[in-house]
Amino acid sequence: MKINYDDIDGIDRTSDPITTTVQSIREQDFTLSNVESQLRVGEDGDLIGTVHNDGPLPARNVVVQYTGEDQSVIPTEDSTAVGTLDPGQSESFSLPIAISGSAESGLRSFDMAIKYRNDEGETRTFDELAVDAEIASERDRFDATIENRTIQAGGSRAVDVAVTNNLNEVASDVEVRLFADDPLDTGDTDTGYVQSLDPGETKTVTFELTTTGSATVGSTYPISLDFRYDDTEGDSHLTKTYRLPIDVIESQEGGLPLPVIAVALLVIGTAALVIYRRQQ
Repeated sequence: MKINYDDIDGIDRTSDPITTTVQSIREQDFTLSNVESQLRVGEDGDLIGTVHNDGPLPARNVVVQYTGEDQSVIPTEDSTAVGTLDPGQSESFSLPIAISGSAESGLRSFDMAIKYRNDEGETRTFDELAVDAEIASERDRFDATIENRTIQAGGSRAVDVAVTNNLNEVASDVEVRLFADDPLDTGDTDTGYVQSLDPGETKTVTFELTTTGSATVGSTYPISLDFRYDDTEGDSHLTKTYRLPIDVIESQEGGLPLPVIAVALLVIGTAALVIYRRQQ
């Protein structure tokens, strides 16, 4: 290279060619590894992994973000912060992502990017990253079971429904609605309420159930339940409808069963007839 300058007399001068060397450095590079998925169709989850600064320079204010355009993949936060990474340093990350109910389960590719600040404080983006992660199939958000599924024909009884939270988060303000069609009827207690359910926790709600005169002994009829609840972000959700069976059994009220009464009457009648004939 040559250097232009003014000499002491103010005359423009150009130096002789000067040879020098400039050390170049490679482009800043990152990798993602140890990727684990907690993603499931219709639920909020997390994409977990490790970000590694491959150098050559330190990276400050490092954040990891999803940059794909799949409408069924919805980041619940724009990015997750990692902090400063020196060359060769790694740090774990957890990126909250929601998967819509219309998504398909299976192995998916996620486009990712790393944003950071260099030594001059300038914001840079490294977006040559993609990771593969599994999206699990949709599951029932709640389990509902009835311990005693029988009801007497023409009778009423309290039905205890055990409700279990299958989600990975607390469900609050859980409202359970009961629906029934003839010959079953819910009466006035068709709604149960649970203040909160931790993941895996089970609580019981009680409903009043009645059968009408058209119920057939030995038949099974369905009742239906749905759940409305708030997630940890305060968003309200309505589940699909759950169907549970109810078996109608013979009424045990009003004394002896009819078959027993009929046999007794037959015996009494026969005995009376025998006595009458002997007296003739």
